[in-house]
Amino acid sequence: MLDTAGPGSSAANLRAGLRVSAASIVSTLATSSGAVVLGVGAGSLVLVAFGVIGVLDAVGSATLVAHFRHALRHQSFSERHERLALRVITLGMVGLGAATGAESAHRLVAGAGAAPTPGGVALAASSALVLGLLSLRKRVVARAIPSRALLADSFLSAAGALLAVVTVAGTALGTGLRWRWVDPLAAAVVGGTAVVVGLALARS
Repeated sequence: MLDTAGPGSSAANLRAGLRVSAASIVSTLATSSGAVVLGVGAGSLVLVAFGVIGVLDAVGSATLVAHFRHALRHQSFSERHERLALRVITLGMVGLGAATGAESAHRLVAGAGAAPTPGGVALAASSALVLGLLSLRKRVVARAIPSRALLADSFLSAAGALLAVVTVAGTALGTGLRWRWVDPLAAAVVGGTAVVVGLALARS
């Protein structure tokens, strides 16, 4: 049974996990959909990759919302839901990273580039700050519950923040210097990071 006696109780911590996961869904869907739209319109693979990784983060957070709601409703913490949330995050990260890396290699060989996307720079820059703050909050709450799945999701948000920085650099250089190879190369970094993070989370 869950202890609901005070602010440091398991129930209170689960509610905190529920809130931060819900906030993550709203923020990542808003920024990620914008990144995908801008990326598709400009042919920017790095923006599309960043946006889809954000969608994956939202899917993982949605799984955690269902997990924490179940725990609060039944007053029982489900290890099966923990494993499911972790599996959703890790498999998605590895699969998406591999696909992005393959497309990046194709574009590098073909010499394909992207149109200037200054709006993408601003979007990714703001996302880096938001994702960084979400990652810190998730980590604190995950250790208080404790929840391995939420802790894994905090690493996913941290990776998203780092990828946002890579996106800013890749898009800015591609826009300002017209270096056609920068966008697919930055996307390759995004995809490679996604694979590494996904495998690391799976091992943990």
